[in-house]
Amino acid sequence: MKKFLYNITQYNKKAILLILLICISISVQGRNLHQPDSLKTVQSTTKNGNFFKKIVKFVNKQLEQDSFYVQPNKYNMTIMPQYTYGYEYYRFATENKEQSITITPAANNKIGVFLKWRVFSFGYKFTLNNIQPEFDMEFNLYCSRVRLELFYRKRNDGFKIRNIKGFYENGKSLTEYNQDFNGLTTSQIGANLFYIFNYKKFSFPAAYSQSSIQRRNAGSFILGLNYNEHFFIFDHTKVDPKIESLMSPELKFNKINYIDLSVNFGYSYNWVFAKNFLANISSTPAIGYKTTSLKSIIDNSTEYESSINIDLVTRMAVVYNNGKYYAGASFTSHTYTYAKPTISILNGFGYLKIYAGFYFWRKK
Repeated sequence: MKKFLYNITQYNKKAILLILLICISISVQGRNLHQPDSLKTVQSTTKNGNFFKKIVKFVNKQLEQDSFYVQPNKYNMTIMPQYTYGYEYYRFATENKEQSITITPAANNKIGVFLKWRVFSFGYKFTLNNIQPEFDMEFNLYCSRVRLELFYRKRNDGFKIRNIKGFYENGKSLTEYNQDFNGLTTSQIGANLFYIFNYKKFSFPAAYSQSSIQRRNAGSFILGLNYNEHFFIFDHTKVDPKIESLMSPELKFNKINYIDLSVNFGYSYNWVFAKNFLANISSTPAIGYKTTSLKSIIDNSTEYESSINIDLVTRMAVVYNNGKYYAGASFTSHTYTYAKPTISILNGFGYLKIYAGFYFWRKK
């Protein structure tokens, strides 16, 4: 049964595609909010046009915001160069955390560019560090009520073992440790879908995608669904021989692949502290159901497990936006936990983003 549950990874692409198609449909229909003349043309065609008009009218009504609080963007597109400073960490621990290894890469610096059309955003970033090239890709969709994020991350170089716990030599604890380690490969693919409750007065895009402008203070509760798949390949033979000889068998795994399906609920607030300036803070704790496969290096067996764990996403942003140009900075932190009887994993990553951009192609 557990193996069957784990096999849902085969359907992750279909699920993400379905969510994306639904959101695209809402967004394309919602853009007609500022095109009443085109709607009148559709109305006068056929009965099918009348039916379509009713659907569009209903969707527009659902997406409509209070202009006293939120100013819609007047342009179709924007281009945004971005600098990103990122960190990540991985802690692998045995049962009761008697022995653990913490692995982190050097903080990385990336530059990239984002192209945004209406509520859609696509970005590509590459590293500036003197290590093996790595890249991240993001695709985001923001509208007043719904937010969709798709992302992919991968890294297999530049790691260091920063801390060890529970390793003893001649009765003395080995704690001082900081050595290069090239035996870890990690990758992650994820999809995050959020619903904004107070969408008429609160604009999440104003803080994180600049597709609208917040004019008055407002906040909202947020309900989200998240899908994350993490993949780890760990080669313990590349650990320092002295440490490797003392390592617990539970830490000598070869591969871990876990899927996290979670529900989160939190709050986000926009503070307009000066004309055209905005500050945001958001926190969304999540409870997740994880299905996991772990391949042991000892007997080459694969175990399948499931568990309930707690995750957390925290965001902060400061933005200046005058309707033609904008600049800002944002910070996002993700924390994921996984625990089973023999091993636990705590991993997280975060980004500080500094960006500036301008709008073009004014809407008719």
